[in-house]
Amino acid sequence: MTLREALERDARRTTFSSGSDALDRLLGGGFRTGEMVEVFGASRTGKTQLAIQAALSAASAGSTCAYVDTEGQFRPEKLASIAEARGVDAAGVLSMVYRVRAPSTEEQVSAIALAVRDGSLRACRMVVVDTVTKNFSLEFGGARLMADRQSALGSYLNRLARDAYANDRAVLLLNRVATVGRGAEEGGAGAREVGIGGETLRRFVQRSLRLRRWGGDAGAVRASIEEGGEEVDRDEVTLAITARGLE
Repeated sequence: MTLREALERDARRTTFSSGSDALDRLLGGGFRTGEMVEVFGASRTGKTQLAIQAALSAASAGSTCAYVDTEGQFRPEKLASIAEARGVDAAGVLSMVYRVRAPSTEEQVSAIALAVRDGSLRACRMVVVDTVTKNFSLEFGGARLMADRQSALGSYLNRLARDAYANDRAVLLLNRVATVGRGAEEGGAGAREVGIGGETLRRFVQRSLRLRRWGGDAGAVRASIEEGGEEVDRDEVTLAITARGLE
């Protein structure tokens, strides 16, 4: 396409709310079609709640959503519960969200073609991958296979990014964390959490959103935008995990 056509396409992009006004401000409006956003953090930091909210936002706007489940932990009743807490017709939005089970890297990659080939998914505008690095970590485990793992992950992300741009989809990638740095094994002062996949993943996403527990409140979460393992946006926001999700 010409540069003019590219600009016109970008002007027609849709932005879906994250379900949190504070997060929308941090993300520059929410999740935009044609782009990929990584959300990483430790367990119980609200990643799944945020993914469900994104699917709910797209479905409420009349767009179908593909939820690619690599963990086998997707629970439609959780989506229904958050929808009801937000006053949204649960039955209506559940009919707009399609779960795609992907227990292997092969099936995870095949899900991209499925979204193009399957009539029910062809027009979907939101894709959630939960969790993006899980299959790659299992099938290419250990330091000896690190180069193969990063190569396979990069190839997958390249195809996913091309699909997002060509077919006008917002892509949300949930990711696990690893603890690295001096004293990582003992939890020392030099240790820090990073998203698995490193720069291989970061170079394909428009934003990396980090979620982490905050303070003594079990439901409090701090969100920030990171680049190269460092926070780049000082406007951190503090959120709460409630019956309505992460807000």
